[in-house]
Amino acid sequence: LILVHQIELSCSTSPCINLDLVVVVDTSSSCSQTQFDRLLSEVKALVSKFPIGPTKTRLALIGMSQTAQVLANFDDVTSLSDFNSAVDRLTMSSERAEISKGIKLARESVLNKARAAPTPRLLALVKDRQCAERITGSSDAELASIKSEVAAVRSMESAVHAVGIGGLWNSEELKAIFGTNYLLFKNTNKAMESAKSLNNKVCPKPACKSSGRTVKRETCFGKSQHVLTVNVGGAFTSSGMEVCRQQIARSFQSCAEEHSCYKMERSIGSCQADGNSEIVETLQFLDRKKQSCVTYEEKHKVDCSEARVCKNQVADLIILLDKSFSIQSHYYTVVDTAKELVKSLQIGKEQVRLGIFSFSGSVVPFGYNKNEIRDGIETIVSFADEFNKAKILDRVEREKSPGRYAHTYTGYAIKEVSKMLRFKYRSDVIKAVIIITDGRSSDPDTLFEAVSDIKEDGVTLYAVGVNTPAYGINQDELKMITSPESDRNLFIFNGFEHLKPWAEKFSSRLCMELKPPSPKLCDAEVQLMSISPCKSEKTQSSTVKFKYNTAKKCIKRFRNEINTGCKTTCVDPIDGSDHLEGESWTNMCHDFRCDSSGNTILPTSVKKCVAADFSCKPIGAAPFRCRNIDGERERKLPVHRQGREAMLVVDNPN
Repeated sequence: LILVHQIELSCSTSPCINLDLVVVVDTSSSCSQTQFDRLLSEVKALVSKFPIGPTKTRLALIGMSQTAQVLANFDDVTSLSDFNSAVDRLTMSSERAEISKGIKLARESVLNKARAAPTPRLLALVKDRQCAERITGSSDAELASIKSEVAAVRSMESAVHAVGIGGLWNSEELKAIFGTNYLLFKNTNKAMESAKSLNNKVCPKPACKSSGRTVKRETCFGKSQHVLTVNVGGAFTSSGMEVCRQQIARSFQSCAEEHSCYKMERSIGSCQADGNSEIVETLQFLDRKKQSCVTYEEKHKVDCSEARVCKNQVADLIILLDKSFSIQSHYYTVVDTAKELVKSLQIGKEQVRLGIFSFSGSVVPFGYNKNEIRDGIETIVSFADEFNKAKILDRVEREKSPGRYAHTYTGYAIKEVSKMLRFKYRSDVIKAVIIITDGRSSDPDTLFEAVSDIKEDGVTLYAVGVNTPAYGINQDELKMITSPESDRNLFIFNGFEHLKPWAEKFSSRLCMELKPPSPKLCDAEVQLMSISPCKSEKTQSSTVKFKYNTAKKCIKRFRNEINTGCKTTCVDPIDGSDHLEGESWTNMCHDFRCDSSGNTILPTSVKKCVAADFSCKPIGAAPFRCRNIDGERERKLPVHRQGREAMLVVDNPN
């Protein structure tokens, strides 16, 4: 478990700004006038950092030996100089002090004038601890009297503390009287430290909402899981600042099942009496900046009659239908699936431009020692030429008529639609191809190259595979087509009866997928990276990034490379990205390595954390701001005291 950083809530530049403090000084505890003068200096220093005033910290002073005297009450001290003048009136006594008298006087004559709760009240007993011959302890009767007076003061909701200055003290006596509420300091120059410590003991720790321990388990990638353990509680900094502190510990644990951190859902509520339905759109993704799986919801109302029609779609979309021999008896179901996808689309010249094609084909001789594919692709709806939805649906319905069926030239079909998309190119518009097939391609080498080329053009590929007993699908091939988004864009079914229900559900997702990307994806710098299964000693490295263009519009960017040679791959447990054997990489300041067996070597310790500018800074270096668990520079931490702002600082475990 690795401690990385914490978040602190600053309350004020001085804790307990509203405090009623009574200082009771034992004037008989010093051995010499010189030591007594030092004691008075320490008393002055003890309160020097408190903001003095009628609505801030109020001070009172009592001198005590065999008798006790109020030298300044709350109303007498309006400034630090007033208190210091009262301290100067203290005189050294050689009489043995009766502590109970000083506490009783404070209770009866000073604390009864203190402000009501929640203003803290404090009685601080100050003694010189350097004179051994004066430290002989109290009698049993005096101890009983002291305990009785301390209990009476506490019954008034006042705290009682002892502050010892010097090198010697009967600490057992103090414990018996004051419990843990005593402070001992060896040197006379430690008064400022005693003031800070006194503040920390006296001031109530801030009451932080959501206090306690929370464990957040992130998405499981490659059977490894990033786990965050968060502890929130009130505390004080070393300088005496009152804070709410959020400490975050990180670890990596094994997990049994992988789960995708991705969701695009559009749900439609029932039609209400006002004729409207509520639409809820849910977007979930892995936020690299926040280092967490995040979910956003948007709700709006629409007329019930328009609830299933998508809005704000701007995309170039092509649907490819496998028309090979093996699919012949189920082709009508494939056609109905295409119709279902079309129904909700917002088709138009400036909205969704659509094309629908079937693909199959046969190889015929062409010239000397060459072949060509004939009838590899047939037009059902020409791309970007028809914008009347009723006519489009009619053309798709007519595709159910008997026709030619041949082989599965998927690669050839993708090459052809790639040309169409380039010819009628629209800049910075979502481009997508949906492929519905039941088998494996008849041109795998062509497919490999075609997929790489079309991804370089920024086209998102979806693949729907129907696995049948007679003709098994090639899942590795379909993963290669849809990477690096296979976990969300690849759909495998064991029967054609599943296609239409899938299309009904997927149409709602397309309502969101074919809109311009949400700026939230660019703000989070969402990135996906995967490496395809090896084919003919080649693999594809595919990367998708969401970046703003020069016009500050969020754009989906693609990069695809073909690698020669087959290597083992590993999975990053934070974001699920693939990495090649022998590769080392850093993610969120954690160092990882991929070994020859495909195992991700996890970090055993963390020496850096994510700074405010998202760079990695050494833990234990000079103070700097780190990101909190939500990836923000600072945020409001829910606390009982209002108007406080949280600030992230490095927690140095060294």
